[in-house]
Amino acid sequence: MTKYKFSSKLSAPVNEQVSRLLKGLLVGLIIVLPGMSGGTLILILGLYELLMHDLARLRLLPWVAFAVGLAAGVYAGGWVFGFMLTSYRVPLMGLLFGSVLASVRSVVRPVPRPGASGLVSASFGLVAGWCLAGFSDFSGQVSERPGMLLVAIASALASAAMILPGVPGSSVLIIMGVYDDAMLALSRLDLPWLLVFGLGAALGIIGLSNLVDRVYARHRNVLGWLFAGLIVGSARLLIMPEGGNILIYLPLAVVGFAVVWLLESRFGSSSSVDDVSGNTNSPSGGD
Repeated sequence: MTKYKFSSKLSAPVNEQVSRLLKGLLVGLIIVLPGMSGGTLILILGLYELLMHDLARLRLLPWVAFAVGLAAGVYAGGWVFGFMLTSYRVPLMGLLFGSVLASVRSVVRPVPRPGASGLVSASFGLVAGWCLAGFSDFSGQVSERPGMLLVAIASALASAAMILPGVPGSSVLIIMGVYDDAMLALSRLDLPWLLVFGLGAALGIIGLSNLVDRVYARHRNVLGWLFAGLIVGSARLLIMPEGGNILIYLPLAVVGFAVVWLLESRFGSSSSVDDVSGNTNSPSGGD
């Protein structure tokens, strides 16, 4: 029998809402960086179990403040990245390239030994990610944007993946070639584009989170290494373009790799799905 005591109230106290607003802002600011797992951050902030419990029951009102903070944080982070994408594209690509490669560690941490099935999955993911990256261009241009259906699908999958501790949702956007478009849309407040993206994200969080969680838990070895291969293959998008300055690109790639790797070393041990489901010492319903 579970030891958790979840509140049945439809809303949270004012001080708790303020806390969730600030925590949502922090999560939003950080998850725009590829390699950062939203699920891990929410877990570290002590909200994971209660959030999953309420989402499964469509109990959304207590999380309005968190959602507002999250949206504000994502907008602020997207504005910064959008500005860098148009003004400092090569340095940003270097930073993201290192971040994306380092994020593989968090994905395969629960299954460090791939086995035969894991190696096959990783190889398939590597090839698929490399090929998918060939259809996209991390250019920061607005002339060639993905279709709205792809945007909705990508945002749904990214938001559903983001909920899993250790899985970076922003890397899903890179794999599907819409990350730079999302950052530009945020920085320019492209409301029609953001509306489609937001609807897809809501569908992913509410409609797909439980399904993704169950499938991932059941087939973690295969899916973890498949996703790792996809991430590495999709990093093709972030390889320094012709004419870029290697003396700027390479150090920033090392910095991005080191930051994500060190954060994973610091917090990764608390980000596994097993730790979430098996921890019986979590606070009951509070922050």
